[in-house]
Amino acid sequence: MSEKPTFDATKLFDLSGKVAIVTGAARGNGRAIAEGLADVGVSVVLADILVEELQDAHKAITGRGKSAIAVVTDLRKQEDLISLVEQTVDQFGQIDILVNCAGVNFSAPSEIYPDEAWESTLAVNMSAAFQLSKLVAKHMIPRKSGNIINITSIGAVIGTPCNPAYQASKGALHQLTRALACDWAKYNIRVNNLSPGYFHTGMTEGSWSDPVRHKVRADRCMLQRWGSPEELVGPVIFLASEASSFMTGNDLFIDGGFANTGIMEGI
Repeated sequence: MSEKPTFDATKLFDLSGKVAIVTGAARGNGRAIAEGLADVGVSVVLADILVEELQDAHKAITGRGKSAIAVVTDLRKQEDLISLVEQTVDQFGQIDILVNCAGVNFSAPSEIYPDEAWESTLAVNMSAAFQLSKLVAKHMIPRKSGNIINITSIGAVIGTPCNPAYQASKGALHQLTRALACDWAKYNIRVNNLSPGYFHTGMTEGSWSDPVRHKVRADRCMLQRWGSPEELVGPVIFLASEASSFMTGNDLFIDGGFANTGIMEGI
């Protein structure tokens, strides 16, 4: 009678040999995630519409001897999504991880918010994540294995002014994760949200550079500071690995306590 294999905690976070697609990988949070996954042995497909920055990110990874390809992708175009998946499978033979990280934002008061900005924001932040997840799932289902990580936002659960499209799109993505998790659990495909707070990226450069707005956001955070994109790498590795094997349809907030802050002083 053979013995039951011994549990090995040292392999919980092992992602070596896996293949991941990361959207929004040209800069900011997406680039940090792509580089982090590559550093732990994942073959990474970087997808973005920003050609020069995408090439720079690709060179940064391959220059360290890591495995990666870059695919210029307009997430609003179905043909680009199909091509992205096809190129990934042609190059690496499989897809183990999808990180839907791409995001856009346009700020304006709701009463004058442009229709075009509304439609474009929802197309990139929510619809593209759904369409790409569907395409990727077709390759994960036969293998009965896969992880999809949707990078949402604390904006999915709190209110901020002048951001109707961004918050609506992230809120929808937040709930889409639960729907996909329900549908694909039988195929051993796990789908989870990772929700960042305020991180210094190109999208937040305006408030980061403004002393007043910077301080307001830092002061609201329990840890009294902004996050760095590299601080998302560990949580992504956790969600993509066997370390989170019994998690699906869940939300992981990486916000320094921002969304749960009550009264911090004066009691």
